[in-house]
Amino acid sequence: MAHPDWAVKFRRPGTELRRVNDSLYKLYECSSVYDKEKKRARKITGKYLGSITEAGGFKESRKRIMEREIAELKEGRSAVVAEPKIGEVKEFGLSDYILTEQSDCIDRLKRVFPEDWSRIIALVYCRLRFQSPMRRVAGDFADSYLSHKIGDRGLSANALSGFLHDLGTKRDKITEYMRSYIDPLDNIIFDGTDQLSASRCMDYPQLTKTKRGTFDTAVNIMWIFNCAKHLPVYYRLMPGSIKDVSAFKVCLADSGIRDGVAIIDKGFQSASNIAQLDKLGIKFTMALKRSTKGLDYSIFAWRTNDGADGAFLYHKKPIWWKRFEIDGHEVFLYLDEAHRIDESEDYMRRVFDPEMEEYTMDGYKAKSLQFGTLALMSTSGKDAEHVYLDYKTRGDVEQAIDAFKNVIEADHSYMQDEKSLEAWTFICMIALQWYYDLSERLKKAELSNRYAPSVNGFRLR
Repeated sequence: MAHPDWAVKFRRPGTELRRVNDSLYKLYECSSVYDKEKKRARKITGKYLGSITEAGGFKESRKRIMEREIAELKEGRSAVVAEPKIGEVKEFGLSDYILTEQSDCIDRLKRVFPEDWSRIIALVYCRLRFQSPMRRVAGDFADSYLSHKIGDRGLSANALSGFLHDLGTKRDKITEYMRSYIDPLDNIIFDGTDQLSASRCMDYPQLTKTKRGTFDTAVNIMWIFNCAKHLPVYYRLMPGSIKDVSAFKVCLADSGIRDGVAIIDKGFQSASNIAQLDKLGIKFTMALKRSTKGLDYSIFAWRTNDGADGAFLYHKKPIWWKRFEIDGHEVFLYLDEAHRIDESEDYMRRVFDPEMEEYTMDGYKAKSLQFGTLALMSTSGKDAEHVYLDYKTRGDVEQAIDAFKNVIEADHSYMQDEKSLEAWTFICMIALQWYYDLSERLKKAELSNRYAPSVNGFRLR
């Protein structure tokens, strides 16, 4: 049966036309080789090129489009971006922020990932705005003005699956990007968070006690935050069971930090962890539990605080301090009198609550001297005020990790191999950097008490 003219006109040398029904034909690559056994030529059908209809003509297959776009991206060819059309509606605010205020980030990505930077930015945009799964990235990104500026090639689900795996193999490049944000001599904050994982194909996810107090299969992410830049600047994936300072040396060496001060929460406090930090030569400031032996709270028993060594102002509030030496380490004990009143009132409300029998007047008397206090062990060599200021930057870190889990929704992952998980975490880290920058801008504009960054602009608090 002869093919109709409207289908035949799309057939080219080296192709084969196949009929599906009267209104649909498919075009394939076609070649021939000589078969020595049969003593004649044998046809070989190659890749599917696309479909042909009388009304629509030739429509190239999505796989061919994807392969061509990826090849062009790898060759570094400029994207052919369609001009916006009259009446077309695109998201502009977040796109303009990225193009203008995050131009430095874009330049860093272009330098480190010359072939991949545009897809990285597209993925970060979708992660920050929509928390898009891979199957929705292409459609979500096409809704943005940013897609008109950098192109939207190679964003199909199939293309991104291979892209994430390839990107995850470039840990050295990822580290190079992160190091560009790190001041080797600046203060840093170490913190860890767990990321739930349903994958049974990786070694990273292990049964562990999560931050929520439950046992689950999770990956541990070690974070480094830069105090001066107010940014998350480094991450490293660890097996879920590793939650102590044994990972610090690896992270410090990988990040390029030479003489920074690690600011550590009291959850890491133990004699073995402190000894290990000393052995590794890592300078640190660590919060201590109020029950730590050697802390004398009686110095703050009198309203005059005669036992204190000095005081300073923090957010217009007086902070009293006393220096101790515990197990050969310098320790500062601080008193925030305003916080002492808050803790005292909160405890007494619980004493008078009949449902909270564990809170008693005897307990109040035993703990009252500890209310409003904070003890910090430090090997940084800094004075009491600067040690306190360094530690207080941890509040921003807690907010950033909360945003990582709840706004960017990176508290769980469905990636099935370590390389893809590496790339996905890298994408989420950049999204967190942008979110963190937006938060800082709101603070500087004195709008943070009214607004917070949200997935679609700003939301009222």
